[in-house]
Amino acid sequence: MVSMRCVNCGDTVQVFRRLTQAEKPYVEQQKPKHTRLGAYYRCSRDGCLRFQRRGNHKDGGSFPEPEAKDQAKDQIKD
Repeated sequence: MVSMRCVNCGDTVQVFRRLTQAEKPYVEQQKPKHTRLGAYYRCSRDGCLRFQRRGNHKDGGSFPEPEAKDQAKDQIKD
């Protein structure tokens, strides 16, 4: 685990973990092919969807919202 600034968490320092095998394909789609996936980490704060490259907090993105949460929001609106 690594501590880095997280853009999604108000630019505060958070603990990041390595990407799981399930997360790597999404990050690979979002980032150029020449980038090493091992350089990307995921924010481990509950509810945060941020991934970013170690050493450059501006090089990253966010995973999409889980579908279960989207479905729950739709049910609340009904």
